[in-house]
Amino acid sequence: DMPQAGVVGEATEAPAALAGDEDSKAPAAAAVPEDGTAPDAAVTLPDAAVTLPASKEAVPRSCASWWMLSDGEVDRYWISLQLRLAAQRGAPSAPNAYLATHTERGLVLAFDGAGPEAQREDLKEVAGRWGEVRFVDFNRGDTSGFVRFAAAGGASAALAALQANPVAVGGAAPAWRLLPVAEEDAYKKKVVDRLTAAKEKREAIEKGIILRFEGAGTAADREAVSSLCSKFGRVDHVDFNRGEESGYVRFRAPAGAAAALAALSPPAGGGEAPELGGGIPTWRMLEGEEEEVYHALVRDKMAARQAGGKGGGGKGWGGKGG
Repeated sequence: DMPQAGVVGEATEAPAALAGDEDSKAPAAAAVPEDGTAPDAAVTLPDAAVTLPASKEAVPRSCASWWMLSDGEVDRYWISLQLRLAAQRGAPSAPNAYLATHTERGLVLAFDGAGPEAQREDLKEVAGRWGEVRFVDFNRGDTSGFVRFAAAGGASAALAALQANPVAVGGAAPAWRLLPVAEEDAYKKKVVDRLTAAKEKREAIEKGIILRFEGAGTAADREAVSSLCSKFGRVDHVDFNRGEESGYVRFRAPAGAAAALAALSPPAGGGEAPELGGGIPTWRMLEGEEEEVYHALVRDKMAARQAGGKGGGGKGWGGKGG
């Protein structure tokens, strides 16, 4: 079964009290067993580990960043873990390996005929009266969808109650049914396949599109960087803060990045490269592992920003939208 929502997210450069070093009483993080199942109990931090400093001067120079994963994020995290474990075991099909590790059936109810004003929260409240609802697979405006329970007992209890005494959701009482085993497996696999495709699409990033520059002048800003580089190709993003001397420029296509690198580098016959904010920066193309690491850092930063600003999203085991 999937873990419940409440998994703690990223932590970087945590203070000693949170990192579990030799001088701290905080326990080390629980390891995930080799079979991919969830730990028997979550690790909790002692009160002393989260005591706030008495003054801002006592705040560590670097602190951990923590957030609570939503239902959808928990699902996506757990599925990605199962896929990685399956790949490490050499399984021929990651989605099939995932399904093979989750044998409990009877968790999913399908509904049809909800009212036009139905919302995911309404469906969760109605179905959750008889058992813990793990996720509601539904978008506003639809009239049908799925509700996934944490345990088969909750799904069967909800089905019996809702068939005996229909409850209106969004202005109409939907009809409910339990997915039979074959249909439930097909539903799970469809969602996992969609997640896998979305993951591959995110990772299929074109190479040779990132330039790094160093030595920009103090007057340089994003607009100046973009104006300089866009002469050679479409610029998708400038990763730079005013006052710094280095940054990154992401082009839409490798041809634009290559043309910019050639034009912004010192001329072969001598002379100076174009200035930027009062300085003459050096430019180079990110390649190989350095380029992959940069893309990974950008994805992590975006994920942290999204986790801090909103939760939920997606449908099913990991989102109908992927």
